[in-house]
Parts: sequence; structure tokens; C-alpha cells
Amino acid sequence: MKKVLLSIALFVSAIFTVNAQTADEVIAKYITEIGGAEKWAKVQSIKIEGQIEVQGIQIPFTMQGSQMKGMRVDAEFQGNKIIDITTPTKGWSQNPLSGKATLSPISEDELKQKLDDLDIQDAFVDYKAKGSVIESLGKDEEDGNEYFKIKMTTKNGNEKTYFFDTKTNLIYKIESIVKQQGQEMKSEQKLLDYQTTEYGIKFPFKQDQGQMMMVTKKITINPTIDATIFNGN
Repeated sequence: MKKVLLSIALFVSAIFTVNAQTADEVIAKYITEIGGAEKWAKVQSIKIEGQIEVQGIQIPFTMQGSQMKGMRVDAEFQGNKIIDITTPTKGWSQNPLSGKATLSPISEDELKQKLDDLDIQDAFVDYKAKGSVIESLGKDEEDGNEYFKIKMTTKNGNEKTYFFDTKTNLIYKIESIVKQQGQEMKSEQKLLDYQTTEYGIKFPFKQDQGQMMMVTKKITINPTIDATIFNGN
């Protein structure tokens, strides 16, 4: 009986080991495809310029980030300035179109959801050292394509499910649950048009979020960023 139980235990252990190895293999291939961990580890600041396309309207935006220190997004629509700032301890936002005419503090729940964005290096680069945990969810199919599904839970408690294309090794889709005005909502974004920058790392230049598309026009790696832009009020 003991031998039988031991065999069962070893069998179950082997299953979990294979799943873990499979997930790490998928991640390893992905990191190689986007430029490699060594290059991504050297990314300390970033500036992204592009536009948000929604209902035929194009809204220019600029995003500036300093690794684990601050993130700021600026946009303007019909004279209305839209600002979003995140730091490790506080966050602020301004959007006259949604009733926030001036830069105001965001809630703790909003800050918690945005803290992971401070990691401008890819979330899967050294994910264990960053305190994140992954779980293999098997495979899925969509539009005739096959994807590996991996759920990541970050040290901040945020969960996202990533769909890795089995052919390209790139992330095709991300699913998550976000809180908006006290309600939980499912969020989905598709990452499209991957391009390699002059720095040698690969980014998706289009993010399809259903009702709107974020289109990247230019990416600058390791620009000099004035830390005061992350000051709120």
C-alpha cells in the first residue's frame, strides 16, 4: 500500500513539474522572441508616442516611464488635457471628459491595479525575482489559431491571463478583471503589429481594446526623463 501511495504521489508531482516546465519553456521562447532578458534588463526609462483611435477620432498621447519609479500619460482632446500619473505610493488623474477637471488623487484600488505598470521591463523578464507567480492553464483556440494560456499573479495581487501564440511565441491577448467605480469588469486587449525597435527589443505597436485602439508611432528607449513630471499635487 505504501508503495502504491508513493507511486501516486510521485505521479502527481511529475504532472505539476511538467506543467511548470512547460510554462517556463513558453515564457523562455517569448522572452527570446522579444529581444532577450539581457536587453530588457537594461531598459530603465521609456517614452512612447502614439494615438488613441476611437469612433473615427484620433487622440494623440505620450507615455513616459522610469523603471519602478513613475509612469505618466498625457493626452489632449478638443482642448481638454488628460493626465494619468502613477508612482509606487500615490497616483493622480485628470480627465475633464469624465468629470475630473483638475489633477486629483486616485483611490487605493486604482493605484493597486496600476502599480504593475511601473515595471517597464516586460512582466515575464525575471518574473520570479519580481515576486510574480505563474500557472499554466493549458491551451485554447481562437480564430483557428492555438494559444498557450498562462495566468500571472503579481506581488501586488493583480491577476492576468496571457495567451501565447504557439506559432510566433508572442503574446496575442491579455485578459484581466479590473475595478471601475466599485464594480468588477472583464478587460481584454489584443496585442498586434509587433515591431523591433532600434534598441533590439520587440513591442506590439497596436493594442486592440475593443472600443478603442492604441497605436504606437514612436518608442524611445532610455531617454532622459525629468522626475518632477511624476509629481502630483
